[in-house]
Amino acid sequence: MAKKIRIGVVPYMNAKPLIYRLNQHPGSIELSFEVPSLLPAMLKQDQIDAAIIPSIEYFRSGRYAIIPDICISSYEAVESVKIFSRVPIQQIRTAALDKSSLTSCALTKIILHERYHLSPQYTQWDKHDDISQADADAVLVIGDNAMKVSDNGYFTVDLGQAWYEYTGLPFVYAVWVVKKDSRIPGINKLLKDAKEGGMQAVQDLAAIESRRLQLTPERCLRYLTNSIRYNLGAEEIQGLQAFYRYAAALGLAPGGAEIVFNDT
Repeated sequence: MAKKIRIGVVPYMNAKPLIYRLNQHPGSIELSFEVPSLLPAMLKQDQIDAAIIPSIEYFRSGRYAIIPDICISSYEAVESVKIFSRVPIQQIRTAALDKSSLTSCALTKIILHERYHLSPQYTQWDKHDDISQADADAVLVIGDNAMKVSDNGYFTVDLGQAWYEYTGLPFVYAVWVVKKDSRIPGINKLLKDAKEGGMQAVQDLAAIESRRLQLTPERCLRYLTNSIRYNLGAEEIQGLQAFYRYAAALGLAPGGAEIVFNDT
C-alpha cells in the first residue's frame, strides 16, 4: 500500500479553497490542522511532508522549496489580519501580538515601524475571543477571529490595506512548501489542482463557512473571492521579496535568503 502524503494545513476560512478537494483523497492524503506558527516545526521534524507555512518562516528557515502558483495573499484590505487599538495609532506604546501567526507579527512590526515610525513594546497574546482583556494599547488578531471582533470602540488598521498603501504591492501571508531535499512526485500538480477545484466550489465553501463562523454567506463569499487571493504570480512574488527586504532590515529574518521553487 502506497504511503499517504501527510499535509499540514491551517484551520482558517482563508485556506479552505486550497484544501477542500484534498478531502476527496482520504486513501492517499492525511491532513493535519494546526495554527500557522506550529506547522513549520512539524515539517522540520518530518511529522508532515508538505505544509502551508507563514511566509516569514520560509525566509527564516532556508530549508524549504515553494510550490509554484499558489499562495494565500491579499491585494488591499484583507479583513482577517487587523490591529485593534484603544488609542490613536500614532500613540501606540505597547502591542500584544497573536502568537499563532509568525508572518502577521512580522508585518505588524514592519507597518508600525516603517509607516507610523513606531517601535512599541511587544508582548504575546493568545486569548483571541476577548481582546478587551489584553494589557496593551493595541492587539493583533488574525484569521477567523479577526473577522468576528467588532471595530466599535477601537482604532483599527487592516494590515493588508496598510501594506498595499505603503508599497503598492500585494502581501503574501503563506505559501505551500516542502523540504528542499524531499521528492514527492506530483505534489505540485496535486496542490494546484486542489486550488482550482476549491475555487470552483467557492460558493459552497462560503455557505459552509458562514454556518461555522456565524457570518453571512455574502461576507464569506466576498472574503474568499475578493479579500483573499490564491495565485502566486509575478506581483505576489514582488510583494514577497519586498516583505523579506523589510523583515531582514529590521532583523526579523536573516540576510541572503532566496526564493526557490519545488520542481516536482
